[in-house]
Amino acid sequence: MSRRSFIYLIIFFIGIIVLLLSYILYNYFSGQIVWKSVENMGVIEKHYIYFGQLDGLGKEDQADIAPPVVGVMIDNHPDAYPQSGISQAPIVYEVPVEGGITRFMAVYPGVNFSVNKVGPVRSARPYFLDWLAEYGDALYLHSGGSPEALSLIKERKIFDANEFWWGEYYWRDNDQDAPHNLFTSSSNWGAIIRETGAKHPLVAWQGWNYSDTLVVTNTQLVRGIKINYTSGYKVEWTWDTLKNSFTRAVNGSTSTFESEIVAQNIIVQYVNVRSIDEIDRKKITTVGSGEARVLRDGFLIRGSWKKEDLSSRTRFYDENNQEISLKPGITWVQIVSKDAVVEVTS
Repeated sequence: MSRRSFIYLIIFFIGIIVLLLSYILYNYFSGQIVWKSVENMGVIEKHYIYFGQLDGLGKEDQADIAPPVVGVMIDNHPDAYPQSGISQAPIVYEVPVEGGITRFMAVYPGVNFSVNKVGPVRSARPYFLDWLAEYGDALYLHSGGSPEALSLIKERKIFDANEFWWGEYYWRDNDQDAPHNLFTSSSNWGAIIRETGAKHPLVAWQGWNYSDTLVVTNTQLVRGIKINYTSGYKVEWTWDTLKNSFTRAVNGSTSTFESEIVAQNIIVQYVNVRSIDEIDRKKITTVGSGEARVLRDGFLIRGSWKKEDLSSRTRFYDENNQEISLKPGITWVQIVSKDAVVEVTS
């Protein structure tokens, strides 16, 4: 090799190194990816510096750390099956309502998120508003509500999109029977936020703690749990090692939803539940403390929950009073009465 060729070769390699360093520095200072590594037979793994407070997962934009939040009331009457869009929600609360059934509040990012169909959308209940308050001035989507819930929405000046007055942001699916056929989407609630969000500027809110590593020592290896809400309605979560998540079934079936439901975290929160009228509307304790069970990575952690006041985050602690870190991903909060039968399968 001539001296000139050797010099050209050196210049070429220097150029490659400069380009590589420029790429790394650009991505670092733009706040996207610290670096990428090729692992596991060519699969590219991203390493982030931003992590979302809703799910603990890496985000490429700093604005997605604590975005505006949307809470959607979703029907769980048997006539509403199969529900849509709930499998994409980072956080879901399942809570007893009147009539021996439960209802969901699915929590989504209000921006930079896409889901084409969510519902069926149903009416508001007061205790859901207490959990919604943990996400700043969150947008609340529902269709009507109990008298107490509607009064609280007005009193607390909640960022509210009741279908009764915001009907253009919902639609009816004629393939399903009313009233179990009302739906919305991320594009619809995104339009609400763009058009009226100036009246509800983003309010800072705190998420739960997330960690890929399970650090609690006092754990129990489990196959899953069964929650007996009523004699005719049983929710089961089963650990799937291959999926590294829990799979949901209702009365032994996994087909009550449009898509299979999986979650990385299952939280069982024991609360006071009592009927307050002839319709069987519920009074549910949301502020205070009580027992809790947290399932992640195929383990069960026994502990407690605490919520100091309306706007405080509900926190979950182990038996040593250390806050439990959740697995990054989807979390379902199963609200159950203190006397509920919850079976743990080992």
